[in-house]
Amino acid sequence: INMKFIDSYLGVSMNNLPEILIVFVLGLLQGLTEFLPVSSSGHLVLMQHFMGMKEPQLFLDIMVHVGTLGAICLVYYRIIWKITEGCVRTLCSLRSPTTSSYGDRKFYRSPLQEFSKNAELRFVWFIILGNIPAGIIGVLLKDSIESAFASPTIVACMLIVTGLLLQLSRVAKKNPTPRQALNSWDAIRIGIAQAIAIMPGISRSGSTISIGLATGVSPQTAAQYSFLLSVPAILGASVLELKDIHEVSLAPISIIIGTLTAFIVGYIVLRGLLATLNRGRFVVFSYYCFGLGGLVLLIKIVL
Repeated sequence: INMKFIDSYLGVSMNNLPEILIVFVLGLLQGLTEFLPVSSSGHLVLMQHFMGMKEPQLFLDIMVHVGTLGAICLVYYRIIWKITEGCVRTLCSLRSPTTSSYGDRKFYRSPLQEFSKNAELRFVWFIILGNIPAGIIGVLLKDSIESAFASPTIVACMLIVTGLLLQLSRVAKKNPTPRQALNSWDAIRIGIAQAIAIMPGISRSGSTISIGLATGVSPQTAAQYSFLLSVPAILGASVLELKDIHEVSLAPISIIIGTLTAFIVGYIVLRGLLATLNRGRFVVFSYYCFGLGGLVLLIKIVL
């Protein structure tokens, strides 16, 4: 997108827009696109480029993701509480001796025994397992990934890849009996999809849910695992970016506005997406990704 072209036709310089308005729009965009399978990071890159932000505001990007993380916690708070309570109860039981059936001696249950019986503990293990691929790629390719955030062309190509991944959800329609429970292989496959989605333009929710549906998991289970899987990833990225907080040029009030906007809009959109997913219309978002990616490539070629 050529800024001179936009300025001449709109009669308004994007560089002169108030900072608060810019972060509000970015927060709104994050809330709208984080849960929809259309890549929030890709949209943020394109919007930052469109608004003339010469250097991507990575810290702002992280903070608006924190806003949508709050939306996830609010929507799934019952499940998060149940998982936390179940893990704490299990840890306490491991420290408490159990009397044998004959009553003549006491023994401690092994972690493997508890793991086989405790669904909450297994789910936490799947969350850990699913985040390992993203952790490895994030550490090894950090510089390359950050450079991709400055390239609208890369984002456009990755949006087209997202569209192809979303087409995988068609496989789920052919499975009359989707599974309600995950296994370790499901977690690894979905985790690899999340790792690939570190690239801007590839939707994290779109790729992880699509892979989950393609492996035979029910839409509810795939969505629940996908969104809860993002919690450690977003928290980890936020911690890593805290070391660069002194380099942030935005005012604190601007960051707060962007974060709150992403939280409120994200909560509304997440509720709507879950209803759409249950109706089996997930694949329609692929056409939007194809269209937007193709349009950006066309603009870059023409201009």
